[in-house]
Amino acid sequence: MNRRDFLGGSLAAIGVWPVVGHTPFPQWKVYRQVHLFIVVNRADAAACDLGRAIAHTLATELPASRARVTRARDALRLASLISTHQLDLALLHRSELTVWQQGESPFNQIEPVALQELFAVENYVLISRQDFRPEHASLVKHTLEAHPNSLFS
Repeated sequence: MNRRDFLGGSLAAIGVWPVVGHTPFPQWKVYRQVHLFIVVNRADAAACDLGRAIAHTLATELPASRARVTRARDALRLASLISTHQLDLALLHRSELTVWQQGESPFNQIEPVALQELFAVENYVLISRQDFRPEHASLVKHTLEAHPNSLFS
């Protein structure tokens, strides 16, 4: 193989790489459908810890949920992920939820969405959109209510 062929092939591969990307959308969509993601605000350490505990409890008690916690870069991104139907559950501080529901800054940048409270612990609220499947919402709510001590271990 000569240098010209090698360079031509390398440039072609580099040109295709951005198109392929590292996370093809269809697989990510399926992954989100198979796992129950709980999104938390990365900047809130207490929410991250509590989110991990909730995900662990749900994954243990409802193995089919395959519950996982994921972190959004800030509260606005968290709200965006919920309101655009990319994720179904979020754990956030009650004060952030109040600001979001009132459409105040920075949440006035996203479309309003009907939310429901599934579970509250301390100053944090686990929420979903109103269109989250009622049977799933009920399972999440009853599981967390039945195992409150697992959230503080």
